[in-house]
Amino acid sequence: MSSIVRVAVTALLVLAAVPAAAQSIASRTEALSSGAEGRARASSLLEQPAHLKVEQALLPAALDELHRRSGVALAFSPSLLPANLRVTCECEGLTVGEALEKLFAGTFFRYSELGSQVVIEPRPSPRQHPLRVLPPPPPAPVFASYVAQPSRPARASAMPTAAQTGTVTGQVVEARTQRPLAGAQVHIAGTGLGTLTNNAGRFMLVNVPAGTATVRVQMLGFGAAEQITTIVSGETVTVNFELAHQAIALDEVVVTGTAGGTQRRAIGNVVASVSADEILDQAPVANVDQLLGQRTPGVIMLPGTGQVGTGSAVRIRGNSSLSLANEPIIYIDGVRMDSDPRRGPGQRGGANVSRLNDVHPADIQSIEIIKGPAAATLYGTEASNGVIQIITKRGASGAPQFDITTRLGTNWLWDPEGRTGFRWMPHPDKPGELFGFNPYQHERLNGLGPAFGNGLLQSYNLSLRGGTDAVRYFASASYNNDVGIVAHNWDRRTALRANVEMLLSDQLTLTVGSSYSPGQTRLVQGSINTDPFSNLIWANPRNLNDARRGWRQAPPEEWSKVFSRADNDRTTANVELRYQPTSWSTHRLITGVDLNSENNWTLYPQQPEGAEHFYGQLGLGSKSVERGTRRFLTVDYSGSATLNWRDFELVPSVGFQYYNNQSAFISASGAQFPAVPITTVSGGAVRDAGETYVENATVGIYIQQQVGWNNRAFVTAAVRGDDNSAFGAEFEAAIYPKLSATWVVSEEPFWTLGFADQLRLRAAWGAAGQQPGTFDAARLYTPEIGYRDRPALWPSSFGNPQLKPERGEELEVGFDASFLDGRLNIEFTRYQRAVRDAIVQAPLPPSSGFTGSQIVNLGLLNAWGNEVGAVARLLETPRFAWELDTQFSTMSNRIEDLGGLDFVGAPGQAQHREGYSIADLFMRRILSAEIDSRGRVLEALCDGGTGPQGVDPGGAPVPCREAPQVWWGHTQPTWQIGVGNAFTLFNNLRFYARVEGNGGHYQVNSEIRARHNQATSEAVLRGDNPLLQATRIYENDATSVYQAGFLRLRELSASYTLPDALARRLRARRGLISFGMRNVAMLWTAEHGWSTPRSGLIREPLAGMEVWDPEVRSTGQLATEYQTVLPPTASATMTLRLSF
Repeated sequence: MSSIVRVAVTALLVLAAVPAAAQSIASRTEALSSGAEGRARASSLLEQPAHLKVEQALLPAALDELHRRSGVALAFSPSLLPANLRVTCECEGLTVGEALEKLFAGTFFRYSELGSQVVIEPRPSPRQHPLRVLPPPPPAPVFASYVAQPSRPARASAMPTAAQTGTVTGQVVEARTQRPLAGAQVHIAGTGLGTLTNNAGRFMLVNVPAGTATVRVQMLGFGAAEQITTIVSGETVTVNFELAHQAIALDEVVVTGTAGGTQRRAIGNVVASVSADEILDQAPVANVDQLLGQRTPGVIMLPGTGQVGTGSAVRIRGNSSLSLANEPIIYIDGVRMDSDPRRGPGQRGGANVSRLNDVHPADIQSIEIIKGPAAATLYGTEASNGVIQIITKRGASGAPQFDITTRLGTNWLWDPEGRTGFRWMPHPDKPGELFGFNPYQHERLNGLGPAFGNGLLQSYNLSLRGGTDAVRYFASASYNNDVGIVAHNWDRRTALRANVEMLLSDQLTLTVGSSYSPGQTRLVQGSINTDPFSNLIWANPRNLNDARRGWRQAPPEEWSKVFSRADNDRTTANVELRYQPTSWSTHRLITGVDLNSENNWTLYPQQPEGAEHFYGQLGLGSKSVERGTRRFLTVDYSGSATLNWRDFELVPSVGFQYYNNQSAFISASGAQFPAVPITTVSGGAVRDAGETYVENATVGIYIQQQVGWNNRAFVTAAVRGDDNSAFGAEFEAAIYPKLSATWVVSEEPFWTLGFADQLRLRAAWGAAGQQPGTFDAARLYTPEIGYRDRPALWPSSFGNPQLKPERGEELEVGFDASFLDGRLNIEFTRYQRAVRDAIVQAPLPPSSGFTGSQIVNLGLLNAWGNEVGAVARLLETPRFAWELDTQFSTMSNRIEDLGGLDFVGAPGQAQHREGYSIADLFMRRILSAEIDSRGRVLEALCDGGTGPQGVDPGGAPVPCREAPQVWWGHTQPTWQIGVGNAFTLFNNLRFYARVEGNGGHYQVNSEIRARHNQATSEAVLRGDNPLLQATRIYENDATSVYQAGFLRLRELSASYTLPDALARRLRARRGLISFGMRNVAMLWTAEHGWSTPRSGLIREPLAGMEVWDPEVRSTGQLATEYQTVLPPTASATMTLRLSF
């Protein structure tokens, strides 16, 4: 706790110092000769010296140069300017206003001061319309000297008298969520009057001429709008705006997978963006896993367990490697982070604490996702599975703004008693009959309460943002305390974050960010003996008459006596330096570190009964500890130039990246404590220890050339070279090329399809890599005790000096389109991927002197799929709106070549075979069987297989002992879907429901096999099912197979935006209260269709055994089989968000 207190005090001191520092730096900035704000106070912006000299320059380039030379911020829409107009201006001795007069001589453009900037716009047409929504304009460029200011009255060069003017006030909010929009540009058409909205989205324009006025508002990423109102002298009129998100945000700047940031319109691959605040306003989200969800086509979250503190594995476009990791790499503010979902001590189904959930969702501004090699080339080795970038919140100019979010709720398991079913044994008093009991029901009926209860969920987040033109800051503190369905499963996390952005000069901007996140998690599925769910699933009526009360190993009061902990202290720091020496050149340098200090430990305290305790020898006491650090270091430089020639824009870029990943751990264990109070490793009579150190480094450089034509068509070519410390000694470097093209067809003059608002065509081809394991290329030996008890080395790994990375090459094509005035937006992508040099393990000949396998590049596999995303605004009225969003994707793969190997083993009963998908399921399939009166198998026939390899199903029946293992199906999902419905009533009340699912695959729940083996299943005890009896002999795991497809009502919520009057009573400027539920009901399963119980219970087809939830799986890279993994829990939460 002392470290937490120190950090908290430090954070408070930093927050206290930030405003003073802001004022200090602001004062210094004002003193700079190039500081626009300082000069504006002395005189009009238009009266500043221009210092401009250009000759035959394109007009946009001339304006950029004028900004750079004068320091005056200019806001304009590039696509509205004359595309080919070249200008000459010997304006070194002129003012900014005089220079603009010369630049725009003979055009229909005008300029005026709006706050701290000069806005350039076309002159208005004399014809006015009563009310209309404008087409979304391209954004005005934001220069270093221009930052959104709080609302303030604007100046005009010629002001009417007060008796002839009035005032316009209002608020600008986001249409769907009613969130205030800060920094929106509001102005009166035909005048020099304008301003920006403040943090509350409010604005005020004074001295507006009386009469009819057109009020216009626009903001990047939103459709512009205008209203016509009547100004009465001496009075105030209120005009409010609700801006809808732009149908296709073509001018949004994307930073992931680009050289320093590029407009979306210029990127040839699909880039998905997730807005955190939008989702948090409408969905019951507790962590980053849930924030990502399946809200993007092609992105699947594969859950770990129902324990609090655990997480999910992320898959983008399915699996693409036979033996390496299949997760994307994840960055936070440009720094590589540890996002492994398999941290912590081992659990049922595998370790499953996700480092991704160390980040609090309320600290996130947005998440960008790029999905494959075609998009990830600039990230090189390791990026073939895609890249996710988390962008945290930043400060904003204006007075300090506080946001408070609190979440309270509970979680539970749906119908645990009904899903438990009965455990059977021969009746002790009635020969020939069976006795069955439900262990969950038995505990309840005997007054001992339910084994699983309701856990309390708590989360608190406080954030502060504000700043000046020179310094902007954001800081937050959060605390989570969640309890699971048993009281000794809990997760406690604290997160402190601070981001500061400083304008050091007109050319130089520095951003510094840091976070500290200590967390402690107590888990409960560390072993079969102590795991509540294993004790329930494998309960046995034969244990009813002893102290176990029917539970497998121990009754519920004993479970909490064992401790399984995953503690972690995380520190992340990043520094970003942006330098723009000229208007056409930009440089960015990001460096940072992500440091995790882990302490994973499991403790069995000594029990008074010693080895006579329920836990046997473990009752004598034992402890195992794994303690160490993981560090990710990132250095990333990119530089680009923008050159204009006629109708073309040329943007060459270069970049350099260095990543270093280190992990250093010491493990120790002690057993057989001499006394009850002893709980340390050193207190064990039997002790052991070990140490591991792993380091991996990547260095890469790239060059890129982008060519744009009329801001509508773009072609980009790039190449990257990588070297990695895991490559074989005889492999030099990996080269990854990239080529993409995009065309905004709807902006062409010939476009006349009135029903289609926007259409962008895109295509991209590129390559990226997947590095081998750190020591896969090295020849390794294991220390052993050798001849005459002397230390010796024993051959361990043969190594491969020619080992190189897996290489993914992908082509994706697609389009983004908007129809019917933005009411229907569609995104479609088709991708085709080839993974070459796939890494597999090939058997070694005995002559090598090594046993086992060698890791080699032998494989080739293809993957393909389709992705569709659609958003439809089905109904919009002043009092009711209905919006539908849908994501659907398919993903398939096929192994084309295994280098002559018949097959490569995969987890469980899965295999990698040529002509089939990764980790497909192969088992003997029993067609018929004959048994005697005692259930013994007399004869069994199995599928004899067919096809080129003899493993396709549908062959002639053969005796099962001679039958091959034939193909059953896929073990990984082949389709994914998400459907959300949002209903808004009276602007303030919003209902939201979301359905998610995936399928096309099988899973193996081998706890069913174990129940058969321990003779607690009714079917085995009766012995009258011939197929079951034969399957248990010839393919025991086949007793546990089921179709795993499902559709689940994932989220259900109601959100209410507090009326302004009520928010003011709470001294807040905005408030929102919401109630939400997660994992509400199972709607459909592949096994039982729409008749599936809402709890999710299904039954495998062979003996009707219970499967609690088809979504359950283990956490392995190619999860095919699991036992006693706690299924997903349901939850209900109430959330209050207030802004001050």
